[in-house]
Amino acid sequence: MTDAQLVAQAQAGDLPAFEALVQKYQREVYGLACRMVSDAEEAKDLAQQAFLQAFVHIRSFRQDAQFRTWLFRIAINQCYNFLKSRRKFGDPVDCDEVNLAGEEPSPEADLVARDDRRRLYAALERLPAKQRAVITLKVEQGLSYQEISQVLGGTAGAARVNYCQALKTLKKHIQSEDDHEVAMRSSKTVAARVSRR
Repeated sequence: MTDAQLVAQAQAGDLPAFEALVQKYQREVYGLACRMVSDAEEAKDLAQQAFLQAFVHIRSFRQDAQFRTWLFRIAINQCYNFLKSRRKFGDPVDCDEVNLAGEEPSPEADLVARDDRRRLYAALERLPAKQRAVITLKVEQGLSYQEISQVLGGTAGAARVNYCQALKTLKKHIQSEDDHEVAMRSSKTVAARVSRR
């Protein structure tokens, strides 16, 4: 059954139709919330709140829009409200529940991948909420710039510009962390050499 059919049934009061929509989008909404708030428990709560808001307002949904982007807009708003009220950023969430390649990486490769993810998540947390949202929607959810503009407001061109700016900022954050790590390793090496003399 298509989203449009499920939405029409849900708007008519069919609870199983809405539950089918929840099942279809639950993982995506949770993943979006994870990246936005970096706290697994809060992300679960925010995803539930987003679905509750969608259920309460399903009758106001216009069929000329995509349900998915409407739902993401609700989820993003829940995350923005949470971030504004708490100004809290938790530890990076390891959302690697599934190995997409289907093969077990070597311990060394797994260690490198975990370190890369840790650095990426740390850099993502340093981004403003809107930049974090645009990267999450584009990279993790696979939305087009047009769909991102529907979720965040504005035009597709503005979504593209925001995405490019967010990537530049993210790259700077990662580079500054890399520079810091190199400096720390160098100072430890120098300290070890001096202590041996």
